[in-house]
Amino acid sequence: MDESTGVRVTRALDTSSSSGHWQRLWPWALLLFGAASAVWPLLGLPAAFASFIGVLSLPASASARRGVRWAVGLAALGAGVGVVRFVAFEAMPGIVGGGRRAVEQRAVSRLRDVLFAEDAMRRAGWIDADGDGVGSAAFLSELCGGPPLRGQPARALPVLDCGELVASPLGPAARTGAYLYSVCLPTREGAWTAQPGPVIDEEKAERHFVAYAWPEMPEAFDEVFFLDQDENIWVGTLPERAARLGNEPVQAPVELACDSALGGQPALGWGVWRGKKPRQQLPGDAPEQVTNGTPRR
Repeated sequence: MDESTGVRVTRALDTSSSSGHWQRLWPWALLLFGAASAVWPLLGLPAAFASFIGVLSLPASASARRGVRWAVGLAALGAGVGVVRFVAFEAMPGIVGGGRRAVEQRAVSRLRDVLFAEDAMRRAGWIDADGDGVGSAAFLSELCGGPPLRGQPARALPVLDCGELVASPLGPAARTGAYLYSVCLPTREGAWTAQPGPVIDEEKAERHFVAYAWPEMPEAFDEVFFLDQDENIWVGTLPERAARLGNEPVQAPVELACDSALGGQPALGWGVWRGKKPRQQLPGDAPEQVTNGTPRR
Protein backbone atom coordinates (compact mmCIF):
# COMPACT_ATOMS: atom_id res chain seq x y z
CA MET A 1 0.00 0.00 0.00
CA ASP A 2 1.52 3.29 -1.05
CA GLU A 3 1.66 6.41 1.10
CA SER A 4 -1.32 8.19 -0.57
CA THR A 5 -3.58 5.21 0.01
CA GLY A 6 -2.60 5.15 3.66
CA VAL A 7 -3.46 8.82 4.04
CA ARG A 8 -6.92 8.24 2.54
CA VAL A 9 -7.56 5.31 4.86
CA THR A 10 -6.47 7.37 7.89
CA ARG A 11 -8.77 10.23 6.91
CA ALA A 12 -11.68 7.84 6.42
CA LEU A 13 -11.08 6.35 9.88
CA ASP A 14 -10.91 9.85 11.43
CA THR A 15 -14.15 10.86 9.71
CA SER A 16 -15.87 7.69 10.85
CA SER A 17 -14.67 8.29 14.41
CA SER A 18 -15.91 11.89 14.41
CA SER A 19 -19.26 10.81 12.98
CA GLY A 20 -19.62 8.19 15.68
CA HIS A 21 -18.91 10.75 18.41
CA TRP A 22 -21.52 13.09 16.96
CA GLN A 23 -24.10 10.30 16.69
CA ARG A 24 -23.68 9.66 20.40
CA LEU A 25 -23.60 13.28 21.53
CA TRP A 26 -26.24 15.13 19.49
CA PRO A 27 -29.31 13.80 21.33
CA TRP A 28 -27.90 15.00 24.66
CA ALA A 29 -26.90 18.36 23.21
CA LEU A 30 -30.46 18.66 21.90
CA LEU A 31 -31.79 17.76 25.36
CA LEU A 32 -29.72 20.53 26.96
CA PHE A 33 -30.97 22.98 24.32
CA GLY A 34 -34.59 22.04 25.02
CA ALA A 35 -34.11 22.36 28.78
CA ALA A 36 -32.47 25.75 28.34
CA SER A 37 -35.41 26.97 26.24
CA ALA A 38 -37.81 26.08 29.05
CA VAL A 39 -35.83 28.44 31.31
CA TRP A 40 -35.14 31.17 28.73
CA PRO A 41 -38.24 31.50 26.48
CA LEU A 42 -36.38 33.40 23.76
CA LEU A 43 -34.73 30.07 22.87
CA GLY A 44 -38.12 28.38 22.46
CA LEU A 45 -38.56 28.78 18.71
CA PRO A 46 -35.04 27.69 17.67
CA ALA A 47 -35.21 24.80 20.16
CA ALA A 48 -38.52 23.67 18.67
CA PHE A 49 -37.03 23.74 15.18
CA ALA A 50 -33.97 21.81 16.35
CA SER A 51 -36.21 19.23 18.05
CA PHE A 52 -38.16 18.76 14.82
CA ILE A 53 -34.90 18.13 12.96
CA GLY A 54 -33.90 15.76 15.77
CA VAL A 55 -37.06 13.69 15.37
CA LEU A 56 -36.42 13.41 11.63
CA SER A 57 -32.83 12.36 12.33
CA LEU A 58 -33.68 9.44 14.65
CA PRO A 59 -31.95 6.22 13.53
CA ALA A 60 -34.11 3.76 11.64
CA SER A 61 -32.89 0.85 13.77
CA ALA A 62 -35.23 0.15 16.67
CA SER A 63 -32.35 -0.82 18.96
CA ALA A 64 -30.47 2.35 18.10
CA ARG A 65 -33.57 4.50 18.55
CA ARG A 66 -34.13 3.09 22.01
CA GLY A 67 -30.99 4.81 23.23
CA VAL A 68 -31.86 8.33 22.02
CA ARG A 69 -35.62 8.63 21.70
CA TRP A 70 -36.09 9.64 25.32
CA ALA A 71 -33.49 12.37 24.97
CA VAL A 72 -35.15 13.71 21.81
CA GLY A 73 -38.61 13.45 23.36
CA LEU A 74 -37.58 15.35 26.48
CA ALA A 75 -35.86 17.95 24.31
CA ALA A 76 -39.10 18.43 22.35
CA LEU A 77 -41.05 18.73 25.61
CA GLY A 78 -38.66 21.41 26.88
CA ALA A 79 -38.87 23.25 23.56
CA GLY A 80 -42.68 23.12 23.74
CA VAL A 81 -42.61 24.68 27.20
CA GLY A 82 -40.22 27.34 25.89
CA VAL A 83 -42.53 28.17 22.97
CA VAL A 84 -45.56 28.49 25.26
CA ARG A 85 -43.64 30.74 27.64
CA PHE A 86 -42.33 32.80 24.72
CA VAL A 87 -45.86 33.40 23.42
CA ALA A 88 -47.23 34.18 26.90
CA PHE A 89 -44.44 36.39 28.22
CA GLU A 90 -42.75 37.83 25.16
CA ALA A 91 -44.89 37.76 22.02
CA MET A 92 -48.33 38.65 23.39
CA PRO A 93 -47.16 41.49 25.67
CA GLY A 94 -45.19 42.88 22.74
CA ILE A 95 -48.24 42.80 20.47
CA VAL A 96 -50.48 44.37 23.11
CA GLY A 97 -47.86 46.96 24.01
CA GLY A 98 -47.35 47.84 20.36
CA GLY A 99 -51.10 48.36 19.93
CA ARG A 100 -51.27 50.57 23.01
CA ARG A 101 -48.34 52.66 21.82
CA ALA A 102 -49.98 53.12 18.42
CA VAL A 103 -53.24 54.31 20.00
CA GLU A 104 -51.44 56.70 22.34
CA GLN A 105 -49.24 57.99 19.50
CA ARG A 106 -52.39 58.77 17.54
CA ALA A 107 -53.78 60.73 20.51
CA VAL A 108 -50.59 62.82 20.67
CA SER A 109 -50.73 63.35 16.90
CA ARG A 110 -54.25 64.73 17.21
CA LEU A 111 -53.10 67.13 19.92
CA ARG A 112 -50.40 68.36 17.57
CA ASP A 113 -53.06 68.86 14.88
CA VAL A 114 -54.81 71.13 17.40
CA LEU A 115 -51.54 73.05 17.85
CA PHE A 116 -51.13 73.57 14.11
CA ALA A 117 -54.77 74.72 13.81
CA GLU A 118 -54.32 77.20 16.67
CA ASP A 119 -51.15 78.48 14.98
CA ALA A 120 -53.16 79.11 11.82
CA MET A 121 -55.83 80.97 13.81
CA ARG A 122 -53.16 83.13 15.44
CA ARG A 123 -51.41 84.00 12.19
CA ALA A 124 -54.65 84.76 10.32
CA GLY A 125 -56.15 86.79 13.19
CA TRP A 126 -59.60 85.26 12.76
CA ILE A 127 -60.40 86.01 16.43
CA ASP A 128 -58.83 89.42 17.01
CA ALA A 129 -60.76 91.36 19.65
CA ASP A 130 -58.18 94.17 20.00
CA GLY A 131 -57.42 94.47 16.28
CA ASP A 132 -53.66 94.05 16.68
CA GLY A 133 -53.42 91.45 13.92
CA VAL A 134 -52.59 88.61 16.32
CA GLY A 135 -55.39 86.10 16.66
CA SER A 136 -56.56 84.54 19.91
CA ALA A 137 -56.68 80.79 20.40
CA ALA A 138 -59.99 79.12 19.59
CA PHE A 139 -62.23 76.67 21.38
CA LEU A 140 -62.45 73.20 19.87
CA SER A 141 -65.91 73.85 18.41
CA GLU A 142 -64.56 76.99 16.71
CA LEU A 143 -61.66 75.04 15.23
CA CYS A 144 -64.01 72.32 14.03
CA GLY A 145 -66.26 74.62 12.00
CA GLY A 146 -68.99 75.32 14.54
CA PRO A 147 -70.97 78.58 14.59
CA PRO A 148 -68.84 81.70 15.27
CA LEU A 149 -68.83 82.46 19.01
CA ARG A 150 -66.48 85.42 19.45
CA GLY A 151 -66.94 87.64 16.45
CA GLN A 152 -64.91 85.74 13.91
CA PRO A 153 -66.38 85.37 10.42
CA ALA A 154 -68.01 82.12 9.44
CA ARG A 155 -65.80 79.84 7.34
CA ALA A 156 -66.83 77.44 4.62
CA LEU A 157 -64.30 74.87 5.80
CA PRO A 158 -63.18 74.06 9.37
CA VAL A 159 -59.62 74.78 10.42
CA LEU A 160 -59.47 71.32 11.99
CA ASP A 161 -61.20 68.13 10.87
CA CYS A 162 -62.49 66.88 14.22
CA GLY A 163 -64.95 64.18 13.30
CA GLU A 164 -67.57 63.55 15.96
CA LEU A 165 -68.01 66.11 18.75
CA VAL A 166 -69.33 64.83 22.08
CA ALA A 167 -70.07 66.30 25.51
CA SER A 168 -67.64 65.58 28.34
CA PRO A 169 -67.14 66.77 31.95
CA LEU A 170 -64.31 69.00 30.68
CA GLY A 171 -66.37 70.51 27.87
CA PRO A 172 -67.02 69.84 24.17
CA ALA A 173 -64.65 67.12 23.03
CA ALA A 174 -63.76 65.34 19.79
CA ARG A 175 -63.31 61.61 19.54
CA THR A 176 -60.31 60.02 17.87
CA GLY A 177 -60.24 56.26 18.28
CA ALA A 178 -60.13 55.42 21.98
CA TYR A 179 -59.32 59.01 23.04
CA LEU A 180 -61.21 62.28 23.48
CA TYR A 181 -59.51 65.65 23.21
CA SER A 182 -60.48 69.23 23.98
CA VAL A 183 -59.06 72.78 24.31
CA CYS A 184 -59.09 75.14 27.31
CA LEU A 185 -58.64 78.93 27.16
CA PRO A 186 -57.83 81.48 29.89
CA THR A 187 -60.66 83.51 31.43
CA ARG A 188 -60.66 87.06 32.79
CA GLU A 189 -60.97 85.62 36.30
CA GLY A 190 -57.58 83.94 35.93
CA ALA A 191 -59.00 80.44 35.45
CA TRP A 192 -59.25 78.12 32.45
CA THR A 193 -62.30 76.76 30.66
CA ALA A 194 -63.26 74.54 27.76
CA GLN A 195 -66.84 75.86 27.86
CA PRO A 196 -67.66 78.79 25.53
CA GLY A 197 -69.80 80.46 28.23
CA PRO A 198 -67.31 82.29 30.51
CA VAL A 199 -65.75 85.52 29.32
CA ILE A 200 -62.38 84.79 27.72
CA ASP A 201 -59.31 86.93 28.30
CA GLU A 202 -58.70 87.57 24.61
CA GLU A 203 -55.35 89.27 25.16
CA LYS A 204 -54.02 86.35 27.18
CA ALA A 205 -55.55 83.88 24.72
CA GLU A 206 -53.27 85.32 22.02
CA ARG A 207 -50.38 83.55 23.76
CA HIS A 208 -51.97 80.85 25.90
CA PHE A 209 -54.07 77.73 25.48
CA VAL A 210 -53.91 74.17 26.76
CA ALA A 211 -55.27 70.96 25.26
CA TYR A 212 -55.82 67.47 26.65
CA ALA A 213 -56.35 63.99 25.26
CA TRP A 214 -57.74 61.38 27.63
CA PRO A 215 -59.11 57.83 27.23
CA GLU A 216 -62.84 57.55 26.76
CA MET A 217 -62.73 54.19 28.54
CA PRO A 218 -60.12 54.31 31.35
CA GLU A 219 -60.45 50.56 31.83
CA ALA A 220 -58.67 50.10 28.48
CA PHE A 221 -56.09 52.90 28.56
CA ASP A 222 -54.70 54.87 31.46
CA GLU A 223 -52.51 57.62 29.99
CA VAL A 224 -53.60 61.27 29.66
CA PHE A 225 -51.77 63.74 27.43
CA PHE A 226 -51.31 67.50 27.75
CA LEU A 227 -50.17 70.08 25.19
CA ASP A 228 -49.78 73.86 25.37
CA GLN A 229 -49.02 76.68 22.95
CA ASP A 230 -45.26 76.08 23.29
CA GLU A 231 -45.67 72.43 22.22
CA ASN A 232 -44.86 71.10 25.65
CA ILE A 233 -46.23 67.57 25.57
CA TRP A 234 -46.69 65.84 28.91
CA VAL A 235 -48.16 62.51 29.92
CA GLY A 236 -49.94 61.54 33.13
CA THR A 237 -51.36 58.27 34.44
CA LEU A 238 -54.86 57.78 35.77
CA PRO A 239 -54.61 56.40 39.32
CA GLU A 240 -57.47 53.89 38.92
CA ARG A 241 -55.27 51.45 36.99
CA ALA A 242 -53.32 50.42 40.08
CA ALA A 243 -56.57 49.37 41.71
CA ARG A 244 -57.80 47.54 38.60
CA LEU A 245 -54.69 45.37 38.50
CA GLY A 246 -55.25 44.18 42.07
CA ASN A 247 -58.27 42.92 43.94
CA GLU A 248 -59.34 46.29 45.31
CA PRO A 249 -62.51 48.01 44.06
CA VAL A 250 -61.99 50.31 41.10
CA GLN A 251 -61.89 53.95 42.10
CA ALA A 252 -64.21 56.52 40.59
CA PRO A 253 -62.78 57.88 37.31
CA VAL A 254 -60.78 61.09 37.57
CA GLU A 255 -62.60 64.00 35.93
CA LEU A 256 -59.93 65.96 34.11
CA ALA A 257 -59.71 69.70 34.85
CA CYS A 258 -58.30 72.42 32.61
CA ASP A 259 -55.53 73.12 35.13
CA SER A 260 -54.74 69.43 35.66
CA ALA A 261 -51.19 69.58 34.28
CA LEU A 262 -50.64 73.09 35.65
CA GLY A 263 -50.66 72.00 39.26
CA GLY A 264 -54.34 71.13 39.63
CA GLN A 265 -53.98 67.33 39.70
CA PRO A 266 -50.41 66.38 40.68
CA ALA A 267 -51.61 62.84 41.53
CA LEU A 268 -51.59 62.06 37.81
CA GLY A 269 -47.79 62.18 37.92
CA TRP A 270 -47.25 64.46 34.94
CA GLY A 271 -43.95 64.14 33.10
CA VAL A 272 -42.44 65.03 29.73
CA TRP A 273 -43.59 62.69 26.98
CA ARG A 274 -40.65 60.84 25.38
CA GLY A 275 -38.23 63.67 26.14
CA LYS A 276 -40.17 66.09 23.90
CA LYS A 277 -38.67 69.57 24.03
CA PRO A 278 -40.85 72.68 23.59
CA ARG A 279 -40.48 75.16 20.81
CA GLN A 280 -38.94 78.50 21.73
CA GLN A 281 -41.09 80.87 19.68
CA LEU A 282 -44.75 81.24 18.76
CA PRO A 283 -45.73 81.78 15.12
CA GLY A 284 -45.35 85.44 14.23
CA ASP A 285 -43.37 86.37 17.34
CA ALA A 286 -40.74 89.07 17.15
CA PRO A 287 -37.24 87.98 18.31
CA GLU A 288 -37.69 89.72 21.67
CA GLN A 289 -40.76 87.59 22.33
CA VAL A 290 -38.86 84.29 22.28
CA THR A 291 -39.89 82.19 25.25
CA ASN A 292 -37.83 80.15 27.66
CA GLY A 293 -39.75 77.00 26.79
CA THR A 294 -41.65 76.66 30.07
CA PRO A 295 -45.45 76.42 30.17
CA ARG A 296 -47.13 79.80 30.63
CA ARG A 297 -49.87 79.71 33.23
